[in-house]
Amino acid sequence: MTDMFADFKKDEAPANADMAKLESLVDDLLDARRAVDDAEKALKAAKKVHQQLEEFDLPTHMVDVLGLGEVTTRKGIKVSIKKQIRASIGNRQAQAYPWLVENGYTNLIKRTVLVAFNPDQGEEAHELADDLADRFAGVKEDMKVEAATLTAWVKKQMAAGVEIPQDIFGVFEQRKAVVKV
Repeated sequence: MTDMFADFKKDEAPANADMAKLESLVDDLLDARRAVDDAEKALKAAKKVHQQLEEFDLPTHMVDVLGLGEVTTRKGIKVSIKKQIRASIGNRQAQAYPWLVENGYTNLIKRTVLVAFNPDQGEEAHELADDLADRFAGVKEDMKVEAATLTAWVKKQMAAGVEIPQDIFGVFEQRKAVVKV
């Protein structure tokens, strides 16, 4: 009986040309990796500059310095300033959640309870239980208000003339330049 893997068991070094090709491919891969890293860094920096110009520099100059909300440049480029209300609770949860509860807006708060079960506890995992914390270790309760939900709610309250603590909800008016070529 012949060994069908005999050719693969030879302990011979590849030819010099093959090793040179391998080393060249490794170098090419490392160069490509560096190029990708450099491009990602450049993209991140360009996005930061873009955001600075779009959300701060251009709106500030147009509105605060020139008193304009819309303009067409000599090159025919239309520029307008879009105002958006934004809101975010951030690290003010200790103030925001009680305010929402006391004022009847608990529907904004999303609650998640996580329980770690062993693989053989399938039945327990499906039970409806109020006493999970007493029965199972690893129960974690998380509460959060989604930023988009909060922003929509803030806009609705402001439009209705309802007073809300804007500092607790991080309410601010974002100005953004809209450029149409």
